[in-house]
Amino acid sequence: MVTPGKHNRIMVRDQEIIDHILSKWGEEEEMRALNEQYRYTPPYPTLHLEDFLPEECLQNLYDESQNIPKKYWTTFTRAGSYMEECKDLEKAPQARQLVSAMHSPEILKWMSKICDVSHLLPDPYLVGAGYMKSYKGDSLKIHSDFNWNEECQTHRALSFILYFTPDWNPEWNGDIQFWDFNKEKMISSYPPKWGNVVLWKYHKRGFHGHPNPITCPDDRFRVGFRLFYFISDSIHDWRDPPHKSLYWYDKEKNEPYHAGEYGHGRLDDE
Repeated sequence: MVTPGKHNRIMVRDQEIIDHILSKWGEEEEMRALNEQYRYTPPYPTLHLEDFLPEECLQNLYDESQNIPKKYWTTFTRAGSYMEECKDLEKAPQARQLVSAMHSPEILKWMSKICDVSHLLPDPYLVGAGYMKSYKGDSLKIHSDFNWNEECQTHRALSFILYFTPDWNPEWNGDIQFWDFNKEKMISSYPPKWGNVVLWKYHKRGFHGHPNPITCPDDRFRVGFRLFYFISDSIHDWRDPPHKSLYWYDKEKNEPYHAGEYGHGRLDDE
């Protein structure tokens, strides 16, 4: 692995990223195998891929995440969670190339086939997307994701996270965990290691997070990049009306609490 900041790196363009992904997993037989993995991974459809991007691109993203000025980062705190986010990609040219590739028609068609989602849509506004970084003591409490993109008026379909944390020690916690529909026990987990991707289907009880505080050394951090994908549907599911991320659970009703109106769900910290 190249030492960050020691070399002048060459930008990895969007078409190179597209070609890399499709050269590894773009044939019909490979896509059928990925679809099988996706459909039958509990607790709900999930796909885990390793070495997702070219090495140079991962290095660029890692370096970029360290060099983006502090003013472009914000702190996410909700229901006891804590992490840093960078949604403004003005100073992130490699991230912009990644977004361009992952929003391309070629990759959208590829993801649609693998994940059984017709007419998959990207989000040009990048709502909730971008770099994410967690340090020692940080955590992301178990929650279910927001299901409605107000900017695009579209419904959540898929979540995508790419990790590029070098030399991550599993003893430091930080694995993304997927829990059962009653939020009682963990079913599966994936480490935030270099080149890992986790892609999963939205579910109103799709509980996930990394709830245990990270125990890495003070000079290390967990880092990745996330994107969300959507579908257009003229009819809301009355059983799952539009809401933001939910961190509170009604055990008597056995479902997340929300008031049925976007932006007015009751959360742990309210």
